[in-house]
Amino acid sequence: MKKTFVLLAALILMGSTAFAGGGFDLGVKAGYQAAKLSYQKADIKDGFSNHFVVGLFGRVNIGKFYVQPEVLYFKTSNVFDLGVSPIDIGNNDFIIPTGANVNLTLNQMNLQVPVLLGLNILDLGVLSLRAQVGPTANFVLQSKTLIDYSYTISGGGTQQAEANTDKGFDTKTIAWGLQAGLGLDLLKFITLDVNYNFGLSKVFNGLNDTELGHYFDFTNIDNTKQNMFMVTVGIKIL
Repeated sequence: MKKTFVLLAALILMGSTAFAGGGFDLGVKAGYQAAKLSYQKADIKDGFSNHFVVGLFGRVNIGKFYVQPEVLYFKTSNVFDLGVSPIDIGNNDFIIPTGANVNLTLNQMNLQVPVLLGLNILDLGVLSLRAQVGPTANFVLQSKTLIDYSYTISGGGTQQAEANTDKGFDTKTIAWGLQAGLGLDLLKFITLDVNYNFGLSKVFNGLNDTELGHYFDFTNIDNTKQNMFMVTVGIKIL
């Protein structure tokens, strides 16, 4: 994971420098993702705690336009309410009986590479306003699954249990998206970006074809495209 991050960061630096005819910036940024924007302190704190984003960005300035490639590292967590496929208990690695009530949490560590085309639409010297849009490629670096389930015991009562596994999800899958938003530059070196990520790929569409699909039914999962706001603050270091 670290090697992948360093390699992509180096490519951003070299690629941006090569085309930096009108000026080049390099910086670091951090922030969070959220399903909706909120000014509440508790919501922002939850975003930083559970959906933290950190990364690097480069910016090639060409007149009023710019190209901004980024490398962002973040965590996602998705919860599914599922049913268990009718399978022989002896062949079920999770030993979960058919008909159990199952909550499956899929935690992923992700790497996102956006390439944004932007326009400087207002420049007041100490403060400037930007608009930007561009494609994103999302890579799953690590995937872990937490299974929390309960079922009725013969004769009365219920049984609850948990299972933790990291198998079943294809970590080589690339999910494509589109990012669009606005940005502010303060004092020429502090950046604030609020972007919206439109998911173009059905991220969880292939789960039925993985090992997890042998035990759980994902056919009714609707939220296969991840659409999220991303709020980041950055500092230019070059």
